[in-house]
Amino acid sequence: MRALIIGGEYLDTGVYHNVISPGSGEVIDKVSIANERDIVRRAIDTAYEAFNSFSREPLINRMKILRKAADIMEESKEELARLLALEAGKPIRDARVEVLRAISLFRIAAEEARFVLEGKVHRVDAYEYPPGNENRIVMEVREPIGVVGAILPFNFPINSFAHKVAPNIAAGNTVVVKPASATPISALELASILYKAGLPKGVVSVLPGPASIVGDEIVTNRKVAGITFTGSTYTGLAIASKAISTGKRVMMEMGGSDPIIVLEDADIARAAQIAVRARFEYAGQNCNSGKRIIVHEKIKDKFTEAFLEGVRRLKVGSPLAEDTDMGPVISEEALQNLEGVIKDAIDKGGKLLHGGERLRLKGFYLAPTVIYEPPPTANVLREEVFGPVAPIVGFSRDEEALEIANMTDYGLQAAIFTKDIPRALRIARELKAGGVMINDSTRLRWDALPFGGVKLSGLGGREGVRTTIYNLTEVKMISINIA
Repeated sequence: MRALIIGGEYLDTGVYHNVISPGSGEVIDKVSIANERDIVRRAIDTAYEAFNSFSREPLINRMKILRKAADIMEESKEELARLLALEAGKPIRDARVEVLRAISLFRIAAEEARFVLEGKVHRVDAYEYPPGNENRIVMEVREPIGVVGAILPFNFPINSFAHKVAPNIAAGNTVVVKPASATPISALELASILYKAGLPKGVVSVLPGPASIVGDEIVTNRKVAGITFTGSTYTGLAIASKAISTGKRVMMEMGGSDPIIVLEDADIARAAQIAVRARFEYAGQNCNSGKRIIVHEKIKDKFTEAFLEGVRRLKVGSPLAEDTDMGPVISEEALQNLEGVIKDAIDKGGKLLHGGERLRLKGFYLAPTVIYEPPPTANVLREEVFGPVAPIVGFSRDEEALEIANMTDYGLQAAIFTKDIPRALRIARELKAGGVMINDSTRLRWDALPFGGVKLSGLGGREGVRTTIYNLTEVKMISINIA
């Protein structure tokens, strides 16, 4: 049993949530949950009180804490990876990558903070108004905003914690974390590591519990100055509307239905190989998975066969097995939703080429599924499908590919495969997406750089170490008259 964490103190509320491993369907642990708003308010009050002293800590001290936490994580990286594989159902090889990314992210936050927070001096003597500028020195500085509420997704519980907590610690904010109900253990473990690394009491709290209590209190409490969220668009928009009504800063990283466009001159084998990985990594449960595959009619059949060959080679099995390529989806509910998406596509005329059924394994497993030419009305082409279902559709003209790619409410990332780079750049310019990868995977992301989308894929600032610090700090202008 694991207790929740309020500012570095452990609290057992006596009410528990069972954590079920998607790979086995069995309970692997239970966590104490914040089952009352007073518990959440206590955590927020603790963070609010800690902010004054923590925000005044010299930056070097905050940097040392982040570096020490990264060192501790590195010493226990295999244990963290196994925990992630058990809790989230992520294949162990991918889990190790996520842990390494999080370690790197803590270190990047420690290094980047000095540049983002260094401020600047403006040459106001270049402006005629207001009079007397020749006698003024004007400085621009950045200051932390206060308490930040961090709401995490299930699919990257370790890396998302790092993205939402490390830059805020670097900036001098305090953080109240609500982990996803399916994956709370990782966040509790990382918060414990931060306190072992010397984080002052009160700075970070982790509150597993229902969204109706924990999430709603964080979003509506006036002592919380900002919200950073990753999750579904439906949830994100509901959170943003409440948060903005109380004057909070918001960073909302929401859903995606990322298109992969394969032009007729593409390297078919390479495009198919990358597309298989982009769609089926972590059973397709990534916001920037390649969720819709749009292929030129001249090569559609050859590409489809190459894609199917790659799908047939996928090893589906236990997340802890070293040779597993694809593990389970997160829950029974997720399985049922995916079955509905598959049925809808087939009922509307799509052809099932592979998979489509549950696998007879202990846990929540769906066979990697390929659906050929579902119609534009099928949900698999219009919604964010969070699972291992790949639709393949054809096009004849670039304008047609763009119409298909842009027809959803989402605009996170996209990929284009071609040898004609000028043509790719013309298409990229017309794609409604926050990132376009040419001859590479939609899954491409640099943790230090801005990440996010347009339309209903993102709202507020982009996520990334520098951009998070920018978005969750305030600019203050200080003018000194030396006359």
